[in-house]
Amino acid sequence: MNRPKPALRVELLFYLTFLAAFAILVGVGTSQFALAIAPERGVFLVVVFVALEVGIFVLYGRSLVNRLVLRPLSRIMDTADAVADGDLAARAPDADTRDFATLAERGKAAAKQFQEVADKYSMVGPGKVARYLHASAMMQAGDSAAAESEFKSVASSSDNDIAALAKMALASIYVGSNRQAEAVKLYKELADHPSATVSKSTAQLDLAEIYEKTDPQQATTIYQQLQKDDPRSPAAQVAARKLFHPK
Repeated sequence: MNRPKPALRVELLFYLTFLAAFAILVGVGTSQFALAIAPERGVFLVVVFVALEVGIFVLYGRSLVNRLVLRPLSRIMDTADAVADGDLAARAPDADTRDFATLAERGKAAAKQFQEVADKYSMVGPGKVARYLHASAMMQAGDSAAAESEFKSVASSSDNDIAALAKMALASIYVGSNRQAEAVKLYKELADHPSATVSKSTAQLDLAEIYEKTDPQQATTIYQQLQKDDPRSPAAQVAARKLFHPK
């Protein structure tokens, strides 16, 4: 049977109390010793001994805080970063105190459930959402190549709403890597086949933004069409600003 882990505050209180009591006893002992062996230099020796004890106290306290607080916290943060980077198999190691052990266990459970959703429902809505979020996390972490691969997989889904979001993300990656032609193709596809997550006007606005640099006349045509389709819509208002204040 495993012994229950102590709480962090109990562990810190125990060690610090022990250290304080030990420091007092050693301080009294060294003071008496210094006065006994060299009465004429007793005060100086007491100061030296006290300084040494303070140094030892600080070093031990620092080691204690590192072991019980900073190191477990750093491991949990590293695990959270790994999961955010797409490593769903990452797990936080066990800790010496109940507080961090519980936090690590909760993190393990969350990562495990997220992985299970992605694996078990990879061909239906929840699994595609998990994979889309997974790809988004990799993109935020700067791993564009891995994110692009994952977005492409989600974009081929039969779930049009999730696929549309993935295509929008892919188009953004293409624009950022100077592959405007591929981005234009996706935006046109999204505009021709709008979904609940990506409207026709949203795709058209992003498409027009590309055309502002490559084909200004085509961008103007799209903005004018947006105004004509629904003059009161937010997209039409954006189009109006673009027409009156071109870059």
